[in-house]
Amino acid sequence: MKIHDLFNMCIHNLLRHKSRTILTILGVIIGCCSVVIMISFGIGMKISQESMLAEMGDLQVIDIYNSGNKIKITDSIVENIKNIPNVISVNPCKSFSPATKISAGPNNRYQANWTSILGLKPEAIEDFNYEIIEGTGLSGKSTGNTLEALAGEYFAYTLNDTQKPEGYNYIDYWSYLYGDNDGADESEMPDPYVKPLDNTFELTVGNADSTNEKTITKKIKIVGVLKQDYSKGYETAEGLILNVKDLQKLEDEYNRLNNIVSRESQSYSNGQVKVSDIKKVAEVEKQIQELGLSTSSLESIREPLEKEVRQKQLMFAGLGIVSLFVAALGIMNTMFMAISERKKEIGLMKALGCPVNAVRAMFLMEAGSIGFIGGILGAIISLLVSCGINIVSSGMLSSGEIFSDISSLISVLFVNTDRVSVIPVWLTLSAIIFSVFVGVLSGYWPANSAVKISALDAIRSE
Repeated sequence: MKIHDLFNMCIHNLLRHKSRTILTILGVIIGCCSVVIMISFGIGMKISQESMLAEMGDLQVIDIYNSGNKIKITDSIVENIKNIPNVISVNPCKSFSPATKISAGPNNRYQANWTSILGLKPEAIEDFNYEIIEGTGLSGKSTGNTLEALAGEYFAYTLNDTQKPEGYNYIDYWSYLYGDNDGADESEMPDPYVKPLDNTFELTVGNADSTNEKTITKKIKIVGVLKQDYSKGYETAEGLILNVKDLQKLEDEYNRLNNIVSRESQSYSNGQVKVSDIKKVAEVEKQIQELGLSTSSLESIREPLEKEVRQKQLMFAGLGIVSLFVAALGIMNTMFMAISERKKEIGLMKALGCPVNAVRAMFLMEAGSIGFIGGILGAIISLLVSCGINIVSSGMLSSGEIFSDISSLISVLFVNTDRVSVIPVWLTLSAIIFSVFVGVLSGYWPANSAVKISALDAIRSE
């Protein structure tokens, strides 16, 4: 018997009892929908969790700190960390604490009386995903009295106009960012008094008003502007980032000029370690602690959250599988009824020399077809239900925006990380394949029963 003959018989037999076939397929649809929707809840929770943690910082980064006065982050310690397996980059950081003043414009008209300065290695900008929104990264080629620097996104707004009266000499950019300025928003925010990339700034280190403190003056050439990211430091908002070697030289020069002896100048204030895989973070963090350094990472938050989500995913999947199991019993029941009704047909097929495997294949194909049709329809309905759940949870339905803002609707359905239900392509395909598998498995016992029917007894039966 050829495959297309089996296929034709399968379709004919399924259509012979339409109502029974439809009800059985409906059971598979309900079971498939239950599995897909329940699992989609778990996936949605996982994506929301990862998004929340990503806002807090990079999951693959470990922050390292000096351990009191015992262990300091030095170049030798940095090399030891680099040799730890699964470490792909180490970023030693250096902060600068003396009083600083930034000036720019004609006769240094625009000034900021304090600026946070951080030293990083130039390659760390790329390795640790600092986002440059304008200009370039550090080249590591500061020359003479001019130092290269990266500016925070709103650094230029920290400069005041010294020729304007107090209270009117600054731009309150916070009001524009957070909508406190009579309804104004970020798009209406005026330009700063000086643009970072178009001007050379003057950095004064030390308190010029103090008779006991000598100051240093350097030129600052800003080569790039960073996107604000507080997880990477305040400097990405309103400060400056220099090459750590330039900052080290600047600190040494300031200490010599003021006769300051400090162990801190020969070490870094803190650092970051990039790990190749999230799953290796805990292992690497433990080895860094064994070197005597203090550490912190999001691993202590991520691990219990991930465990909780995993438990809920298993619970949701279990509830869905129960429904699919009930559907499997329905398929099995349908196939046993079909065999009971078609005993003479089975006996006739055997009497005419039809192979036993063909009889088994016929019933398995019918059961698999029920699973396939139910799986396809179940997957489609699951996608529609998922879209409905996300629209309702977003509040678009109650606000009426669903009919007016198509771009927001697309984001709610396919982009936003706070979606309640998320159905990836692999889940849809897996649901269909699993439904077919359940159908074939449910039909295996009835198919074997059909094979064991005696041809003579089947023909004689009423």
